[in-house]
Amino acid sequence: MAATRLTDRSVAALKTAEGERLELWDTDLKGLYLRVSGHSKVWGYRYRRPDGTQPRVRLGRYVSPDQAAGDKQALTVAGARAKARKLQTDVDDGRDPAVEIQAVKAEAKEQLLRTFDDMAEGYFQATESGEYRPSKKRKRPPTILSERNLYKNHLRPLASLRIEAVTKSVVRKRLRDILQEGKGVTSNRARSLISQIFAWGITEDRVLKNPAQQLDDLAEETPRTRVLNDTELRALWRALEDTSGYRRPLPKGRDEALMVGRPIRIAIQLAALLLQRRAEVAEMRVAELDFAERTWTIPAGRTKAGRTTVVPLGEFSILLIREALALRPKPPDGEKPSPFVFVGRGETPGAIHPSAISHAMRDIRAAIDIPDITVHDLRRSGATRLAKARVSPFILSKLLNHANELGGGSSITMSVYVQHDYLEEKREAIECLERLILAAVRPGTELEEPPPHALPAPARLLFHEPA
Repeated sequence: MAATRLTDRSVAALKTAEGERLELWDTDLKGLYLRVSGHSKVWGYRYRRPDGTQPRVRLGRYVSPDQAAGDKQALTVAGARAKARKLQTDVDDGRDPAVEIQAVKAEAKEQLLRTFDDMAEGYFQATESGEYRPSKKRKRPPTILSERNLYKNHLRPLASLRIEAVTKSVVRKRLRDILQEGKGVTSNRARSLISQIFAWGITEDRVLKNPAQQLDDLAEETPRTRVLNDTELRALWRALEDTSGYRRPLPKGRDEALMVGRPIRIAIQLAALLLQRRAEVAEMRVAELDFAERTWTIPAGRTKAGRTTVVPLGEFSILLIREALALRPKPPDGEKPSPFVFVGRGETPGAIHPSAISHAMRDIRAAIDIPDITVHDLRRSGATRLAKARVSPFILSKLLNHANELGGGSSITMSVYVQHDYLEEKREAIECLERLILAAVRPGTELEEPPPHALPAPARLLFHEPA
Protein backbone atom coordinates (compact mmCIF):
# COMPACT_ATOMS: atom_id res chain seq x y z
CA MET A 1 0.00 0.00 0.00
CA ALA A 2 1.82 3.09 -1.29
CA ALA A 3 1.21 6.51 0.25
CA THR A 4 2.02 9.79 -1.46
CA ARG A 5 0.75 13.31 -1.81
CA LEU A 6 -1.60 13.10 -4.79
CA THR A 7 -1.67 16.00 -7.26
CA ASP A 8 -3.43 16.40 -10.59
CA ARG A 9 -0.07 16.38 -12.34
CA SER A 10 1.11 13.14 -10.71
CA VAL A 11 -2.26 11.41 -11.10
CA ALA A 12 -2.55 12.33 -14.78
CA ALA A 13 0.87 10.78 -15.41
CA LEU A 14 0.06 7.47 -13.69
CA LYS A 15 0.10 4.35 -15.86
CA THR A 16 0.05 0.62 -15.13
CA ALA A 17 1.06 -2.41 -17.11
CA GLU A 18 -1.65 -4.64 -18.55
CA GLY A 19 -3.29 -6.67 -15.79
CA GLU A 20 -1.60 -4.63 -13.03
CA ARG A 21 -3.56 -2.71 -10.39
CA LEU A 22 -2.10 0.11 -8.33
CA GLU A 23 -3.56 1.61 -5.16
CA LEU A 24 -2.23 4.95 -3.93
CA TRP A 25 -3.22 6.54 -0.61
CA ASP A 26 -3.27 10.29 -0.18
CA THR A 27 -1.04 11.61 2.59
CA ASP A 28 -3.01 14.88 2.79
CA LEU A 29 -6.33 13.24 3.71
CA LYS A 30 -6.52 10.02 5.66
CA GLY A 31 -8.71 7.37 4.04
CA LEU A 32 -8.65 8.82 0.51
CA TYR A 33 -7.13 6.56 -2.15
CA LEU A 34 -6.88 6.22 -5.92
CA ARG A 35 -7.11 2.87 -7.67
CA VAL A 36 -5.38 2.70 -11.07
CA SER A 37 -5.92 -0.19 -13.47
CA GLY A 38 -5.16 0.13 -17.17
CA HIS A 39 -6.86 3.34 -18.30
CA SER A 40 -9.19 3.39 -15.27
CA LYS A 41 -8.52 5.76 -12.35
CA VAL A 42 -11.14 5.62 -9.61
CA TRP A 43 -11.31 7.47 -6.28
CA GLY A 44 -12.33 5.70 -3.07
CA TYR A 45 -12.64 6.45 0.61
CA ARG A 46 -12.14 4.11 3.58
CA TYR A 47 -13.30 4.85 7.11
CA ARG A 48 -13.48 3.00 10.42
CA ARG A 49 -16.71 1.96 12.11
CA PRO A 50 -17.10 1.70 15.90
CA ASP A 51 -16.92 -2.10 15.60
CA GLY A 52 -13.50 -1.84 13.94
CA THR A 53 -14.57 -2.77 10.40
CA GLN A 54 -13.32 -0.53 7.60
CA PRO A 55 -15.78 -0.28 4.67
CA ARG A 56 -14.88 1.42 1.42
CA VAL A 57 -16.97 3.86 -0.60
CA ARG A 58 -16.48 4.59 -4.29
CA LEU A 59 -16.30 8.34 -4.93
CA GLY A 60 -16.04 8.55 -8.72
CA ARG A 61 -13.67 8.62 -11.67
CA TYR A 62 -10.62 10.87 -11.82
CA VAL A 63 -10.67 13.74 -14.31
CA SER A 64 -8.07 16.42 -14.93
CA PRO A 65 -9.11 20.04 -14.17
CA ASP A 66 -9.08 21.04 -17.86
CA GLN A 67 -11.66 18.32 -18.63
CA ALA A 68 -13.82 18.65 -15.52
CA ALA A 69 -16.36 21.14 -16.88
CA GLY A 70 -19.76 19.52 -17.45
CA ASP A 71 -18.72 16.11 -16.05
CA LYS A 72 -20.50 15.80 -12.70
CA GLN A 73 -19.58 12.14 -12.26
CA ALA A 74 -15.79 12.68 -12.33
CA LEU A 75 -13.53 14.27 -9.71
CA THR A 76 -10.27 16.17 -9.74
CA VAL A 77 -7.86 15.72 -6.82
CA ALA A 78 -9.42 18.72 -5.07
CA GLY A 79 -12.92 17.43 -5.77
CA ALA A 80 -12.09 13.99 -4.39
CA ARG A 81 -10.66 15.49 -1.20
CA ALA A 82 -13.75 17.67 -0.73
CA LYS A 83 -16.08 14.70 -1.16
CA ALA A 84 -14.00 12.56 1.21
CA ARG A 85 -14.01 15.32 3.86
CA LYS A 86 -17.80 15.48 3.69
CA LEU A 87 -18.02 11.72 4.22
CA GLN A 88 -15.65 11.96 7.18
CA THR A 89 -17.90 14.65 8.67
CA ASP A 90 -20.85 12.27 8.27
CA VAL A 91 -18.88 9.52 10.02
CA ASP A 92 -17.98 11.88 12.88
CA ASP A 93 -21.70 12.66 13.23
CA GLY A 94 -22.44 8.96 13.71
CA ARG A 95 -23.63 8.19 10.20
CA ASP A 96 -22.55 5.22 8.10
CA PRO A 97 -22.03 6.30 4.44
CA ALA A 98 -21.69 2.75 3.08
CA VAL A 99 -25.01 1.67 4.62
CA GLU A 100 -26.76 4.80 3.34
CA ILE A 101 -25.43 4.30 -0.19
CA GLN A 102 -26.58 0.68 -0.18
CA ALA A 103 -30.03 1.81 0.97
CA VAL A 104 -30.26 4.25 -1.94
CA LYS A 105 -29.21 1.53 -4.38
CA ALA A 106 -31.73 -0.90 -2.90
CA GLU A 107 -34.51 1.68 -3.24
CA ALA A 108 -33.48 2.35 -6.83
CA LYS A 109 -33.47 -1.38 -7.51
CA GLU A 110 -37.03 -1.66 -6.22
CA GLN A 111 -38.00 1.19 -8.48
CA LEU A 112 -36.63 -0.82 -11.41
CA LEU A 113 -39.63 -3.12 -11.06
CA ARG A 114 -41.93 -0.38 -12.36
CA THR A 115 -43.08 -0.39 -15.97
CA PHE A 116 -41.78 1.90 -18.67
CA ASP A 117 -45.27 3.41 -18.90
CA ASP A 118 -45.13 4.40 -15.21
CA MET A 119 -41.84 6.19 -15.69
CA ALA A 120 -42.95 7.84 -18.94
CA GLU A 121 -46.03 9.26 -17.23
CA GLY A 122 -43.86 10.52 -14.37
CA TYR A 123 -41.63 12.25 -16.92
CA PHE A 124 -44.59 13.89 -18.66
CA GLN A 125 -46.10 15.11 -15.40
CA ALA A 126 -42.75 16.51 -14.25
CA THR A 127 -42.22 18.40 -17.51
CA GLU A 128 -45.80 19.69 -17.57
CA SER A 129 -45.52 21.07 -14.03
CA GLY A 130 -42.10 22.57 -14.74
CA GLU A 131 -40.51 20.52 -11.96
CA TYR A 132 -38.21 18.88 -14.52
CA ARG A 133 -36.55 21.28 -16.95
CA PRO A 134 -34.07 19.71 -19.36
CA SER A 135 -31.28 22.15 -20.19
CA LYS A 136 -32.72 24.40 -17.44
CA LYS A 137 -35.53 25.46 -19.78
CA ARG A 138 -39.20 24.66 -19.26
CA LYS A 139 -40.75 22.73 -22.13
CA ARG A 140 -43.56 24.43 -24.01
CA PRO A 141 -47.03 22.81 -23.92
CA PRO A 142 -47.01 22.12 -27.70
CA THR A 143 -43.68 20.30 -27.31
CA ILE A 144 -45.01 18.14 -24.48
CA LEU A 145 -48.17 17.40 -26.47
CA SER A 146 -46.05 16.37 -29.44
CA GLU A 147 -43.99 14.07 -27.20
CA ARG A 148 -47.14 12.52 -25.75
CA ASN A 149 -48.45 11.83 -29.25
CA LEU A 150 -45.10 10.33 -30.25
CA TYR A 151 -45.21 8.06 -27.21
CA LYS A 152 -48.83 7.07 -27.83
CA ASN A 153 -48.34 6.32 -31.52
CA HIS A 154 -44.90 4.70 -31.55
CA LEU A 155 -43.66 3.68 -28.10
CA ARG A 156 -46.70 1.85 -26.75
CA PRO A 157 -45.09 -1.56 -27.46
CA LEU A 158 -42.64 -0.73 -24.64
CA ALA A 159 -45.29 0.52 -22.20
CA SER A 160 -46.01 -2.73 -20.33
CA LEU A 161 -42.36 -3.77 -20.03
CA ARG A 162 -40.67 -3.54 -16.68
CA ILE A 163 -37.94 -0.94 -16.68
CA GLU A 164 -35.14 -3.48 -16.34
CA ALA A 165 -36.46 -5.18 -19.49
CA VAL A 166 -36.08 -2.02 -21.57
CA THR A 167 -32.50 -2.74 -22.58
CA LYS A 168 -30.38 -1.26 -25.32
CA SER A 169 -31.27 -4.13 -27.67
CA VAL A 170 -35.01 -3.69 -27.00
CA VAL A 171 -34.81 0.04 -27.69
CA ARG A 172 -32.78 -0.54 -30.85
CA LYS A 173 -35.37 -3.05 -32.15
CA ARG A 174 -38.25 -0.62 -31.55
CA LEU A 175 -36.38 2.15 -33.38
CA ARG A 176 -35.63 -0.17 -36.30
CA ASP A 177 -39.31 -1.16 -36.50
CA ILE A 178 -40.27 2.52 -36.76
CA LEU A 179 -37.56 3.06 -39.37
CA GLN A 180 -38.85 0.14 -41.46
CA GLU A 181 -42.26 1.84 -41.55
CA GLY A 182 -40.58 4.57 -43.58
CA LYS A 183 -40.47 6.99 -40.64
CA GLY A 184 -36.80 7.77 -40.23
CA VAL A 185 -37.19 11.16 -38.53
CA THR A 186 -39.80 9.69 -36.18
CA SER A 187 -37.33 6.95 -35.25
CA ASN A 188 -34.78 9.59 -34.30
CA ARG A 189 -37.34 11.53 -32.26
CA ALA A 190 -38.39 8.32 -30.50
CA ARG A 191 -34.78 7.62 -29.48
CA SER A 192 -34.49 11.13 -28.09
CA LEU A 193 -37.74 10.79 -26.12
CA ILE A 194 -36.73 7.42 -24.63
CA SER A 195 -33.40 8.93 -23.60
CA GLN A 196 -35.13 11.90 -21.96
CA ILE A 197 -37.52 9.64 -20.04
CA PHE A 198 -34.61 7.61 -18.68
CA ALA A 199 -32.62 10.77 -17.91
CA TRP A 200 -35.52 11.94 -15.75
CA GLY A 201 -35.66 8.50 -14.10
CA ILE A 202 -31.98 8.77 -13.19
CA THR A 203 -32.46 12.18 -11.57
CA GLU A 204 -35.30 10.67 -9.51
CA ASP A 205 -33.17 7.62 -8.51
CA ARG A 206 -35.69 5.36 -10.23
CA VAL A 207 -33.19 3.84 -12.65
CA LEU A 208 -29.43 3.52 -12.72
CA LYS A 209 -28.64 3.75 -16.44
CA ASN A 210 -30.00 5.05 -19.74
CA PRO A 211 -30.17 2.38 -22.50
CA ALA A 212 -30.83 4.94 -25.25
CA GLN A 213 -27.94 7.23 -24.41
CA GLN A 214 -25.31 5.17 -26.23
CA LEU A 215 -27.46 4.59 -29.33
CA ASP A 216 -27.06 6.71 -32.45
CA ASP A 217 -29.94 7.99 -34.56
CA LEU A 218 -30.74 5.42 -37.23
CA ALA A 219 -31.86 7.85 -39.92
CA GLU A 220 -29.86 10.60 -41.55
CA GLU A 221 -31.71 13.90 -41.47
CA THR A 222 -31.34 16.63 -44.05
CA PRO A 223 -33.16 19.97 -43.76
CA ARG A 224 -36.03 20.42 -46.22
CA THR A 225 -35.48 23.03 -48.91
CA ARG A 226 -38.84 22.73 -50.69
CA VAL A 227 -40.17 26.05 -52.02
CA LEU A 228 -43.45 26.37 -53.94
CA ASN A 229 -43.27 28.11 -57.30
CA ASP A 230 -46.06 30.38 -58.57
CA THR A 231 -47.84 27.59 -60.44
CA GLU A 232 -47.89 25.32 -57.38
CA LEU A 233 -48.95 28.12 -55.06
CA ARG A 234 -51.76 29.09 -57.45
CA ALA A 235 -53.05 25.50 -57.62
CA LEU A 236 -52.95 25.18 -53.83
CA TRP A 237 -54.64 28.54 -53.27
CA ARG A 238 -57.54 27.72 -55.58
CA ALA A 239 -58.26 24.55 -53.60
CA LEU A 240 -57.97 26.47 -50.34
CA GLU A 241 -60.53 29.01 -51.51
CA ASP A 242 -63.04 26.51 -52.90
CA THR A 243 -62.91 22.71 -52.80
CA SER A 244 -65.79 22.26 -55.25
CA GLY A 245 -64.91 19.84 -58.02
CA TYR A 246 -61.77 18.49 -56.33
CA ARG A 247 -61.45 14.74 -55.76
CA ARG A 248 -59.17 13.00 -53.29
CA PRO A 249 -57.69 9.73 -54.64
CA LEU A 250 -58.27 6.53 -52.66
CA PRO A 251 -56.72 3.05 -52.90
CA LYS A 252 -57.69 0.69 -55.73
CA GLY A 253 -58.32 3.50 -58.20
CA ARG A 254 -61.24 5.00 -56.29
CA ASP A 255 -61.68 8.62 -55.23
CA GLU A 256 -64.00 10.84 -53.24
CA ALA A 257 -64.90 14.50 -52.96
CA LEU A 258 -62.33 16.62 -51.14
CA MET A 259 -63.83 17.40 -47.73
CA VAL A 260 -61.76 19.99 -45.89
CA GLY A 261 -63.60 22.56 -43.79
CA ARG A 262 -63.24 26.23 -44.58
CA PRO A 263 -61.75 27.15 -41.14
CA ILE A 264 -58.82 24.78 -41.60
CA ARG A 265 -58.29 26.05 -45.14
CA ILE A 266 -58.17 29.59 -43.76
CA ALA A 267 -55.58 28.45 -41.21
CA ILE A 268 -53.36 27.18 -44.05
CA GLN A 269 -53.77 30.47 -45.92
CA LEU A 270 -52.77 32.42 -42.81
CA ALA A 271 -49.73 30.20 -42.34
CA ALA A 272 -48.64 31.23 -45.84
CA LEU A 273 -49.42 34.93 -45.39
CA LEU A 274 -48.05 35.46 -41.87
CA LEU A 275 -45.12 32.98 -41.90
CA GLN A 276 -45.94 31.63 -38.44
CA ARG A 277 -45.72 27.99 -37.41
CA ARG A 278 -48.55 25.50 -37.74
CA ALA A 279 -49.21 25.17 -33.99
CA GLU A 280 -49.12 28.93 -33.48
CA VAL A 281 -51.78 29.45 -36.14
CA ALA A 282 -53.93 26.52 -34.96
CA GLU A 283 -54.05 27.86 -31.39
CA MET A 284 -54.65 31.51 -32.31
CA ARG A 285 -56.74 33.19 -29.59
CA VAL A 286 -59.18 36.05 -30.00
CA ALA A 287 -57.53 37.90 -27.10
CA GLU A 288 -54.21 37.90 -28.99
CA LEU A 289 -55.71 39.91 -31.87
CA ASP A 290 -55.88 43.69 -32.09
CA PHE A 291 -57.67 44.72 -35.27
CA ALA A 292 -57.30 48.42 -34.47
CA GLU A 293 -53.52 48.10 -34.35
CA ARG A 294 -53.56 45.31 -36.97
CA THR A 295 -51.42 42.98 -34.84
CA TRP A 296 -51.42 39.43 -33.51
CA THR A 297 -49.39 39.00 -30.31
CA ILE A 298 -48.25 35.42 -29.69
CA PRO A 299 -47.16 34.94 -26.05
CA ALA A 300 -43.82 33.38 -25.20
CA GLY A 301 -45.44 30.17 -23.95
CA ARG A 302 -46.77 29.43 -27.43
CA THR A 303 -43.68 30.14 -29.51
CA LYS A 304 -40.85 27.75 -30.31
CA ALA A 305 -38.29 30.40 -29.38
CA GLY A 306 -39.95 30.91 -25.98
CA ARG A 307 -40.20 34.61 -26.76
CA THR A 308 -43.26 36.82 -27.30
CA THR A 309 -43.62 38.00 -30.88
CA VAL A 310 -45.91 40.61 -32.43
CA VAL A 311 -47.05 39.68 -35.94
CA PRO A 312 -48.37 42.50 -38.16
CA LEU A 313 -51.62 41.71 -39.97
CA GLY A 314 -52.16 42.63 -43.60
CA GLU A 315 -55.59 43.63 -44.86
CA PHE A 316 -56.27 40.28 -46.53
CA SER A 317 -55.16 38.39 -43.40
CA ILE A 318 -57.63 40.40 -41.32
CA LEU A 319 -60.42 39.52 -43.76
CA LEU A 320 -59.55 35.82 -43.41
CA ILE A 321 -59.46 35.99 -39.60
CA ARG A 322 -62.85 37.75 -39.50
CA GLU A 323 -64.25 35.04 -41.77
CA ALA A 324 -62.89 32.34 -39.45
CA LEU A 325 -64.45 34.07 -36.44
CA ALA A 326 -67.82 34.18 -38.21
CA LEU A 327 -67.59 30.44 -38.92
CA ARG A 328 -67.08 29.45 -35.28
CA PRO A 329 -69.88 27.31 -33.81
CA LYS A 330 -72.32 29.25 -31.66
CA PRO A 331 -71.97 28.46 -27.94
CA PRO A 332 -74.93 27.03 -26.01
CA ASP A 333 -77.20 29.53 -24.32
CA GLY A 334 -75.56 31.15 -21.32
CA GLU A 335 -72.02 30.14 -22.30
CA LYS A 336 -69.23 32.34 -23.57
CA PRO A 337 -67.84 31.96 -27.10
CA SER A 338 -64.68 29.93 -27.50
CA PRO A 339 -61.49 31.90 -26.88
CA PHE A 340 -59.98 30.31 -30.00
CA VAL A 341 -60.27 31.50 -33.59
CA PHE A 342 -60.16 27.94 -34.95
CA VAL A 343 -62.40 25.73 -32.81
CA GLY A 344 -62.07 21.97 -32.70
CA ARG A 345 -64.79 19.41 -32.25
CA GLY A 346 -66.00 17.69 -29.10
CA GLU A 347 -68.18 18.31 -26.07
CA THR A 348 -65.69 20.83 -24.67
CA PRO A 349 -63.97 22.00 -27.85
CA GLY A 350 -60.67 23.80 -27.67
CA ALA A 351 -58.44 24.88 -30.52
CA ILE A 352 -58.02 22.61 -33.51
CA HIS A 353 -55.06 20.29 -33.17
CA PRO A 354 -52.03 21.29 -35.29
CA SER A 355 -52.04 17.83 -36.86
CA ALA A 356 -55.50 18.59 -38.29
CA ILE A 357 -53.87 21.25 -40.46
CA SER A 358 -51.25 18.76 -41.66
CA HIS A 359 -53.91 16.14 -42.42
CA ALA A 360 -55.89 18.72 -44.40
CA MET A 361 -52.78 19.66 -46.38
CA ARG A 362 -52.18 15.96 -47.11
CA ASP A 363 -55.67 15.59 -48.59
CA ILE A 364 -55.43 18.83 -50.57
CA ARG A 365 -52.03 18.07 -52.08
CA ALA A 366 -53.34 14.68 -53.19
CA ALA A 367 -56.35 16.36 -54.83
CA ILE A 368 -54.21 18.89 -56.73
CA ASP A 369 -51.57 16.26 -57.57
CA ILE A 370 -48.63 18.05 -55.97
CA PRO A 371 -47.41 15.34 -53.59
CA ASP A 372 -44.40 16.85 -51.87
CA ILE A 373 -45.60 19.93 -49.97
CA THR A 374 -46.15 20.54 -46.26
CA VAL A 375 -47.56 23.40 -44.21
CA HIS A 376 -44.06 24.36 -43.10
CA ASP A 377 -43.01 24.63 -46.76
CA LEU A 378 -45.33 27.65 -46.99
CA ARG A 379 -43.28 29.40 -44.31
CA ARG A 380 -40.06 28.68 -46.20
CA SER A 381 -41.62 29.70 -49.51
CA GLY A 382 -42.82 33.03 -48.13
CA ALA A 383 -39.43 33.80 -46.58
CA THR A 384 -37.76 32.98 -49.91
CA ARG A 385 -40.11 35.32 -51.80
CA LEU A 386 -39.30 38.14 -49.39
CA ALA A 387 -35.57 37.47 -49.70
CA LYS A 388 -35.89 37.73 -53.49
CA ALA A 389 -37.71 41.03 -52.94
CA ARG A 390 -34.56 42.18 -51.08
CA VAL A 391 -36.02 42.13 -47.56
CA SER A 392 -33.02 41.93 -45.23
CA PRO A 393 -32.23 38.63 -43.46
CA PHE A 394 -32.38 40.48 -40.13
CA ILE A 395 -36.02 41.54 -40.61
CA LEU A 396 -36.85 38.07 -41.94
CA SER A 397 -35.45 36.53 -38.77
CA LYS A 398 -37.53 38.90 -36.65
CA LEU A 399 -40.64 38.04 -38.62
CA LEU A 400 -39.96 34.29 -38.37
CA ASN A 401 -39.17 34.71 -34.64
CA HIS A 402 -35.96 32.73 -34.90
CA ALA A 403 -34.16 32.46 -31.58
CA ASN A 404 -30.51 32.85 -32.62
CA GLU A 405 -30.48 35.35 -35.49
CA LEU A 406 -28.90 38.57 -34.23
CA GLY A 407 -28.64 40.41 -37.51
CA GLY A 408 -24.90 40.87 -37.24
CA GLY A 409 -25.02 42.52 -33.82
CA SER A 410 -23.32 41.07 -30.78
CA SER A 411 -25.41 38.92 -28.46
CA ILE A 412 -25.26 41.34 -25.52
CA THR A 413 -26.13 44.31 -27.74
CA MET A 414 -29.13 42.76 -29.48
CA SER A 415 -30.57 40.80 -26.55
CA VAL A 416 -30.07 43.34 -23.75
CA TYR A 417 -29.57 46.85 -25.08
CA VAL A 418 -31.67 46.89 -28.26
CA GLN A 419 -35.31 46.61 -27.18
CA HIS A 420 -36.86 47.89 -30.42
CA ASP A 421 -39.52 45.48 -31.73
CA TYR A 422 -39.06 46.36 -35.44
CA LEU A 423 -42.86 46.22 -35.81
CA GLU A 424 -43.09 48.71 -38.66
CA GLU A 425 -40.28 47.02 -40.56
CA LYS A 426 -42.03 43.68 -40.11
CA ARG A 427 -45.31 45.24 -41.23
CA GLU A 428 -43.75 46.41 -44.49
CA ALA A 429 -42.43 42.90 -45.06
CA ILE A 430 -45.83 41.27 -44.36
CA GLU A 431 -47.62 43.70 -46.66
CA CYS A 432 -45.01 43.03 -49.32
CA LEU A 433 -45.54 39.27 -48.97
CA GLU A 434 -49.32 39.67 -49.16
CA ARG A 435 -48.99 41.57 -52.44
CA LEU A 436 -46.59 38.96 -53.83
CA ILE A 437 -48.84 36.02 -52.93
CA LEU A 438 -52.04 37.63 -54.22
CA ALA A 439 -50.30 38.62 -57.45
CA ALA A 440 -49.15 35.01 -57.88
CA VAL A 441 -52.46 33.29 -57.09
CA ARG A 442 -54.79 35.80 -58.77
CA PRO A 443 -52.89 37.16 -61.77
CA GLY A 444 -54.68 39.74 -63.85
CA THR A 445 -57.33 40.52 -61.22
CA GLU A 446 -58.01 43.77 -59.43
CA LEU A 447 -56.19 42.37 -56.39
CA GLU A 448 -52.86 42.39 -58.17
CA GLU A 449 -50.51 45.10 -56.90
CA PRO A 450 -47.35 46.56 -58.44
CA PRO A 451 -44.26 44.48 -57.61
CA PRO A 452 -42.10 45.75 -54.73
CA HIS A 453 -39.40 47.21 -56.98
CA ALA A 454 -42.02 49.56 -58.50
CA LEU A 455 -42.97 50.97 -55.10
CA PRO A 456 -41.31 53.97 -53.40
CA ALA A 457 -37.93 53.11 -51.93
CA PRO A 458 -38.46 51.54 -48.46
CA ALA A 459 -36.35 51.99 -45.35
CA ARG A 460 -32.77 50.82 -45.81
CA LEU A 461 -33.01 48.57 -42.74
CA LEU A 462 -35.88 46.65 -44.30
CA PHE A 463 -34.45 46.16 -47.75
CA HIS A 464 -30.87 45.68 -48.85
CA GLU A 465 -29.13 45.97 -52.16
CA PRO A 466 -28.01 42.67 -53.70
CA ALA A 467 -24.27 42.06 -53.61
